[in-house]
Amino acid sequence: MKKTQRELQLDILRIMSCYLVILVHTAMEGWYSISPRTYTWTVLNFYDTLGRPSLPIFIMISGSLFLRKEKIDLKKLWVKNILHLAVIYIVWAVFYAIMNNGVKKAIADPKIVWETVFGPNPQYHLWYLRTLINLYAISPLLWLLVHSMNKKSFHYFLIIFFIFGLLKTTVYELPFIPGWLHEQINLFVEMDLVGFSAYFMLGYFLSLPEYTEMYSIKKLSIIYIITMLAAAFLNQLIAWVDNWPTQALYNNFSIPVAIEAICLFLIIRKKFAGFDLSPRKKKWFLMLSESTLFVYLVHMFVIQRLQIYFNLYTTNYNVLISVPLFALLVFCISAVAGMILERIPILNKIL
Repeated sequence: MKKTQRELQLDILRIMSCYLVILVHTAMEGWYSISPRTYTWTVLNFYDTLGRPSLPIFIMISGSLFLRKEKIDLKKLWVKNILHLAVIYIVWAVFYAIMNNGVKKAIADPKIVWETVFGPNPQYHLWYLRTLINLYAISPLLWLLVHSMNKKSFHYFLIIFFIFGLLKTTVYELPFIPGWLHEQINLFVEMDLVGFSAYFMLGYFLSLPEYTEMYSIKKLSIIYIITMLAAAFLNQLIAWVDNWPTQALYNNFSIPVAIEAICLFLIIRKKFAGFDLSPRKKKWFLMLSESTLFVYLVHMFVIQRLQIYFNLYTTNYNVLISVPLFALLVFCISAVAGMILERIPILNKIL
């Protein structure tokens, strides 16, 4: 593969998405214990809407990088990427199993750790690593698929993704949909090509000039803002009608989340095309970008420690201010820790 200049737009997307993940998990505090008719829940609902495109964007970044390669070396893929991620997953699953059960309890009964790590309910946000491992494993097949597609077949792929992925999921998640329709939806076999693989492939296509240039930044921004506000309003309305703090429109495959993710991905790529920094600033910027996986993995631990030792709960304050500030605090603590640990041999391989 020819050596190409690093695309800093992807680093910007990575850092932004990492913060948005933390914003979602911060906004989730007290989600199910607060009435959806209150000011607090309305604000939390807005921040939840704002942060939901983060995981699809992460997947699109990986797809953009992997599927634009001239070829995928299978040995390198499995040793450098898949095995590496598997080790990281096990290390962090063990870490959270020990932290969540207590060190003394974990030492006294290691079986608890084993059952937590390899049982059906490991630390929930680690699902992203499992998904990434799956996507990397099938990436050579996806590479062959996207490189054989013409414009017509790409449009067909988008239609299939919309109908069997986005529309199906959005309708299924709505609480007032009758049971018979849920049953009909369940008759369709879950196809991975309309799951995260679709976002993975979209990352490739949305990095090509013919698709990047289809809409201006202004149009994309308008679509994004309208979709985000509409999703927040409709989800709030559903919560009022159902009298339950729902997340009906916040699935990774709901129509609003997909539209927001695609718009943000294209806006950042277009806005910062050719973006560059001075060597010194670039060094720090890239260090921050490279620490985002660590930030993602450790941020739940940081949130828990801040709550336990400093009683920092966003709902104790005005959530309009406390949620983004608390998310920023968690991001900064996690990022600094990540940049420090990245410089320690061996540790930087498993963290």
